Amino acid sequence: METNVQTSRNVKIVTKKEISMRKLLNIIGIFIFCGLALSNVTNPLPSSDDTKEFMLFIGGSAMIYYLLVNIYFIGQIGRKIVFTILLFLGCFSVFMAIYLANNPIPH
Repeated sequence: METNVQTSRNVKIVTKKEISMRKLLNIIGIFIFCGLALSNVTNPLPSSDDTKEFMLFIGGSAMIYYLLVNIYFIGQIGRKIVFTILLFLGCFSVFMAIYLANNPIPH
């Protein structure tokens, strides 16, 4: 009986590079804000002033989103800054909801 002896070989394993969380959030943001802009094409607003305001809102929201995403990944200080800004925006949002409920805008 002969034994089948195999020598070990050096095998290089190549794996796909995983996408970073920062890049993933930036790509998701592109889809979100492009989808919002596309919604104006599929369901147009009645006036050009409304369209202008909607596009300014989308642009401002995108700037805040990308600013916060990229500050978050700077480090521990960046995360504290982002959480502080989100806390401020959340409190401001609740304040504005209460204020507008008590002081409606005349149409």
